Formats: sequence, structure tokens, C-alpha cells
Amino acid sequence: MSRILAIKGTEGEREVDYSSLSIKEIQKRIKVYEKKYGSYSRLLKSYDCESSAPEDYLTLIDWECLLDEAKSRKGRTLSLVKGNKGKSR
Repeated sequence: MSRILAIKGTEGEREVDYSSLSIKEIQKRIKVYEKKYGSYSRLLKSYDCESSAPEDYLTLIDWECLLDEAKSRKGRTLSLVKGNKGKSR
């Protein structure tokens, strides 16, 4: 399933297709958020929809999509090396 975030703001409209991002780019963007906010759960706990800036909401959504995309890709890696599980010589 493809995750796409559509954002409409004063700068115009833009879409982010997370499935098209490289894993390196995903990790880079997550690290930027971690440096700025600490952790996703910390930002989520401190977020208040009535007093927080709209940018904080977009950050939460973007960060969540990045984490979900990274998590979904972890199970898809294939190993080119076949192991001898359970076989002893």
C-alpha cells in the first residue's frame, strides 16, 4: 500500500509519496525530527490540538508516515546467502 501525504498551504500544494523515498532518505528525515523533538512519542504527548501550531500536526503526520514506511520495509529485505539452519556436519 502506498502512503501519500497531500499538503495544501500558502506555498501551494505538494504531495509526498513515501513509497518512492529511499530508505536512506527516510532515515535522514526521521533523524532530523529526533534531533529537533527528541522522540515521536514525546512530541505526540506534548501535542495539543487547540494550542499547538498547525506545523506541529503536519510534523506528527509526516513522522508517523516515515516510521510506518520504514517499518513496512524491514520485513521485505531478502537475503542472498542461504544458511544451513538445523543441519550439522
